[in-house]
Amino acid sequence: MKSNLLTRVLIAFIFGPLIIYVTLLGRLPFLILVEILIVLGLWEFCYLAKAKNLHLSKWILLPLGVFLALCVYLWGEPSFIVFLLGAVYLTAFLFILKGRTEGTTSGLSWSLFALFYVAGLFSFLILLRELPYSVGLDYKIGGLWIVYLLICIWSCDTFAYFIGAPLGKHKLSPSVSPHKTVEGFMGGIVGAVATAFLFRYVFFTSADLKHLLVISLLVGLVGQTGDLAESLFKRDAKLKDISNIIPGHGGILDRFDSLLFVSPVVYYYLKFVVYV
Repeated sequence: MKSNLLTRVLIAFIFGPLIIYVTLLGRLPFLILVEILIVLGLWEFCYLAKAKNLHLSKWILLPLGVFLALCVYLWGEPSFIVFLLGAVYLTAFLFILKGRTEGTTSGLSWSLFALFYVAGLFSFLILLRELPYSVGLDYKIGGLWIVYLLICIWSCDTFAYFIGAPLGKHKLSPSVSPHKTVEGFMGGIVGAVATAFLFRYVFFTSADLKHLLVISLLVGLVGQTGDLAESLFKRDAKLKDISNIIPGHGGILDRFDSLLFVSPVVYYYLKFVVYV
């Protein structure tokens, strides 16, 4: 257990600063980072489906996922809706061309969900990164928001672990995640909220504290829900981790499950509340 924790910490210290640096750079480097996450995430999702005896076509999903993020980068949020509609028609047409009826409903449903869950939700990071600049603010602010989310999620996970492990008595959802407790869940929210004060007074002095606190609460609630949802997928497929691409952390979807759920919620909070 200690060696695994040490591995997790070392990997975080190696790749964490790199991800933060690319996030702050934004533009093409950040797009490339998101595209890599989408490709690896879709590959893992195909493996997850295979464990359920469903064979999704990587050679259809991966190009579509990459193209979705590129569309969002070039043309913004409207292209997201148009693309998803197009993906429904295209995927259905490709299934028709295959001429097989058995398993069509499951295969089509899983393919479309994979595009939305992995490529779609990751693409919200691009929208979030570009949002402040699109309303006339300094370009670096979009990067700071994503860095804030990353640190907030890390703090939430850390507090949830170190409070839940010794103090957890009440299981949160034992059939989905046996080790998660109500105490750990509340501890995660405390950790996320604590980040708001640190970030406001040290790194992000231009941000309004009340907005940071709201976003922290969203991270604590929605982010941990995303973590549980991903655990639900793995339980259904009888997998411990979807992959081991990140030593000590599992796969891309294991590591970024909270961020996938949080980024759309925070994007719309900023768009409709903060930057109206």
